[in-house]
Parts: sequence; C-alpha cells; structure tokens
Amino acid sequence: MKKWYSAVATALLSGVLFFLLLNLIFYFVIAHRKPQTPYEAYGGDKLLQAYPGWSKQDVEELLTETWGGDAVFEYEPFTGFRNKPLPKKSRYVNINPAGFRISRNQAPWPPPPGSNDVFVFGGSTTFGLGVTDEETIPSYLQECSPGGEHLAVYNFGRTWYYSSQELILFLQLLKAGYIPRVAVFIDGLNEFNSWGADEPANASALRLFMAGQAPSNPLDSIPMIKAAHWLGQRWKPHSPRNIQYDDRTILQRIADRWLANKKIIELVAGGYGVRPIFVWQPVPTYKYDLRYHFLGHPDSWYIERWPHGRYGYQLMEELREQGKLGPDLLWLADMQQDRHENLYVDKWHYNAAFSREIAARICEVLSNGGPPPQNQRAQHRPDHGAQHARLKHGA
Repeated sequence: MKKWYSAVATALLSGVLFFLLLNLIFYFVIAHRKPQTPYEAYGGDKLLQAYPGWSKQDVEELLTETWGGDAVFEYEPFTGFRNKPLPKKSRYVNINPAGFRISRNQAPWPPPPGSNDVFVFGGSTTFGLGVTDEETIPSYLQECSPGGEHLAVYNFGRTWYYSSQELILFLQLLKAGYIPRVAVFIDGLNEFNSWGADEPANASALRLFMAGQAPSNPLDSIPMIKAAHWLGQRWKPHSPRNIQYDDRTILQRIADRWLANKKIIELVAGGYGVRPIFVWQPVPTYKYDLRYHFLGHPDSWYIERWPHGRYGYQLMEELREQGKLGPDLLWLADMQQDRHENLYVDKWHYNAAFSREIAARICEVLSNGGPPPQNQRAQHRPDHGAQHARLKHGA
C-alpha cells in the first residue's frame, strides 16, 4: 500500500506541477504576444491607400478611437445597445452622452427651441466608422442650407443598427420630448446582415443570460484552455454554410419588414409634424466595380460576409421599379455605378469624399421640400429640459 500510495502521490504531484508549469509558460507566451491592432485587422499598411496624405500613426489613432479600447458598446433599454462614449475628448471620434456622435459645428443638446434640427439615423456607415467626426454623412449635411436656413444636425447613426432599432430609437427620442423638424433614415447594408432575424446584434448573448447560461466558461480564462481554443480555431476546417442566399421568401420577408418600419415611422412622424426622409444607401457589392476598391476583388467578401445582400438589393430594385417602395425614397444604391475610383476606407464604410456626396444628395431632397412649418410641430414639443436626464442615461 505504501508503494502504491507513494507512486500515486508522486504521479499526482508531478501532474499538478507539470500543469502549473505548462500554464505558466502559456501565460507568458500569451502575455507577451502582441495583440492584433485595429489597424492590422483592417488591412495593415494597405489602409494608407484609403487615407491619402495621412501618416500611419494618424490612421492607427483614428481606428483605435473608433473601436473605443476594451468596450465599444454599452447597454441601452429597448434598442439593446449603443456606441459607448469615450471617457475623455478624443482627436477623431467623440460621442455625446445623449447617444449621438459629434459633428462639425455641432449644435448644443438639447436642440434649442426654433432650431432647424435634423436627426440622422442609420448603421455604422452613418455613424462613420473609419472617418473623423467632421467627415461623416451627418457632419457634411451641416453644410446644407435649405432655403438659406442653417441646420442643426445630430448623428444618431450606430454600429450594427438597422430599421427596427432606428424606429425604436426614434420613438424613444419623441417620447423624451426631442422632436426634430426632419428625421433621415439611411438603410440597406444592415437590413440583410442578420439574414432575416428581426433582433439586435447582441440578442443571442442576452438570450443565454436570461436562460441562466453564461456566454463563456470560467475555465476559458486558463492559459492552457485559451491556447487549446486558439489551436482549435486554426485547425478547424472551413465548411461553407448551407444557405440559399437567393431564397426569395427570406428576402421578401426582410423587404416587408423594412416597409413596415417605414410605414410606422411615416405615421408617427406625421403625428408629430416631423418630415421623414428615407435613403437606400450604396454598398460595395452592388453596381460597383470592386476592381477599383483599394482592397481589391476578394471573393471571400461575398461568400463569407455578405452574400445575401446582393440578392436583397436586386429584389429592392425590382420593388422600386414596381413602385412598391414609395415615391419618397431617395434611391442611392446605384450612385457608384461606372465610378472608376475607390470610395471606401475598409470593406464597407465610405471614405470622406463619398460621405460628402451622399450628404449632398440628401441636401437636395431637403432643399426641394424644406422643413415642415414650425407651428405644425410646436403643439407636440414638450420642454426639453424636463426630459434631458432621461435620454442622457439611456432612456
């Protein structure tokens, strides 16, 4: 028994010591392994082609601010999440605590009474991933002066947002007493991103939490487990998903969802005296020659990231020709057709020049119609000061 006990004890102790030693080695390897920066993740030095005249250091700083360090998002009721303001003023990317990104010549918040305030809603292309505060679509829209009137534009574009979240955010702002003269909704890219699921991007994590299931195992923090996960991902064979991206039923359901959200926005906006403007945005995989994209023409964009969008845009084009999208839609999906130049700062997001062009097209619509009469809105506009705290804290 002594012999067996001694052998087992020696084996266990050796195993524990070996386990600790191995974890210690992996810990130092992981700790000293240089993490991939946003600059490297977005394409490395190739990115400099999208930022003519910029230094590598400046581009790195822009992307680091864009992704906000460790926490890019924070919880917000009903919409699910929003882009998190940075703790201090930054050089390129700044977000107001009320939930909008700062634009050039930013008007104060809350909007002053009688101002020609314009709220712009959309996803990351509206927010302006990869460009500075002064180079976003809403920022360039500040240059618009319909009828000689100065606009007060607020950029409520948010990463991953699509029409359902934009509708909810619009309603929340109205309920809080923030009623703009004009509300612009820029959609298209993210409508087809979730492949038919009408839920925010973080819904799966919330679903696990409500079911009492942790999204990750506490053992995942052990260096050996981290290394095993990393090796597993590296060695895992790539198997294409068995999805029919041209499934007409799913595509039509997404189109119907957008049309339903559009109709609700129109009805609510009409009741509050807000003029809604709907924009169907351009995307690189529709009517754009990707040979002129600075990242080239990799088929993987299409196969792995956004294959359903091409067919979705084809369907929306058909519905537009049939008059089913409404006469008030600003169709910009084909504005890059026959363009022989780069228009992007990464795979999906517009560069400053293209953002300015899109803003100019929206300005044309604003100038043609003009804002609704002031007295049509006054009866619905409560005191902003009484509601300021609610929105500031994510209400």
